[in-house]
Amino acid sequence: KTFTKWVNKHLNKAGSGVKDLFQDLRDGRKLLTLLGMFTADKLRPERGRMRFHFLQNVETALKCLARHKVKVVNIHPEHIVDGNPKITLGLIWTLILHFQISEI
Repeated sequence: KTFTKWVNKHLNKAGSGVKDLFQDLRDGRKLLTLLGMFTADKLRPERGRMRFHFLQNVETALKCLARHKVKVVNIHPEHIVDGNPKITLGLIWTLILHFQISEI
């Protein structure tokens, strides 16, 4: 719940939000929106609604993190698209550490 609130705090600025963190991040669109807010990069999601498009969106997000020197270890697009709770929470925790706590 805490991670969901943190994600919503930032996504609400873009007029978006999540109810179920594991389901709502699966297509990669909200993840790209969130990263776009932190990095000021123009991250365009794939338009399709098939698994391939979801994987491509999450791959784009992970590449963006790598460009910004955010270490993501053992996180693959399939994990997020499949809604793996442990990996999804790990990714959000990594975002919090890098973009929130590093500001302090």
